Amino acid sequence: MSRSFADRVAGHDAVAQALATFAVRACEKLRARGLVASGLWVFAHSDTFRPELPQHNATRSVVLPKATSDTTLVLGTVRQLLRGLLRDGIGYKKAGVALLDLAKPHDLQADLFAPAVVGNDALMATLDQINRKFGRGMAGLGASSWQDKPAWGMRQHMLSPNYTTSVHELPRARC
Repeated sequence: MSRSFADRVAGHDAVAQALATFAVRACEKLRARGLVASGLWVFAHSDTFRPELPQHNATRSVVLPKATSDTTLVLGTVRQLLRGLLRDGIGYKKAGVALLDLAKPHDLQADLFAPAVVGNDALMATLDQINRKFGRGMAGLGASSWQDKPAWGMRQHMLSPNYTTSVHELPRARC
C-alpha cells in the first residue's frame, strides 16, 4: 500500500506512522485472502515535482526469516527498515509498504524442525473480527496512531461520489 500525502511531511515520526498504517492494512488484506508474505519492501519519496527542494528517494527491502501475516511481526520489520532510511530536512511526499513473495501457508516448504509460518493467528483473528464488527480501525496497534487527521493524510476534498458502491450516495431526483 502506498499513498501520496496532502503536504510534504518532514517529521520522521509522521512518516513512520503512515508506513505502520499501510502495513496494518496490507496485513489485513493478506489475512482476508488466506495468504502469508515472505518479504517486505518500504519506500519514501520526496516531491520530485519540486526540484528546487532537497530530494531524497529511499527504499529498502528484506526477506523475512519465516512467512507471516502477523501484523506485529511486520511492524517490527518496518521499524527496523526505517532506521537510517529517512533524512532530516527532507519533505516526503509519498511513502509505501509492499508485502512480497505471497503464498498460501500450506504451499510453503516446511522445515524439519520449525513451522514454515510464524505469528499469533489467534490474536490476528480476534483483531480482524473486532474491526469487521465495529468498523476498520476500531482496534489496532499503537504504531499506526489513531488520529482523525494525521499530518500525512491525503487530500480528499475532490473525491468522486460512490454511486456504484453506496446506496446512500445515489443522486436524488425531485419533481
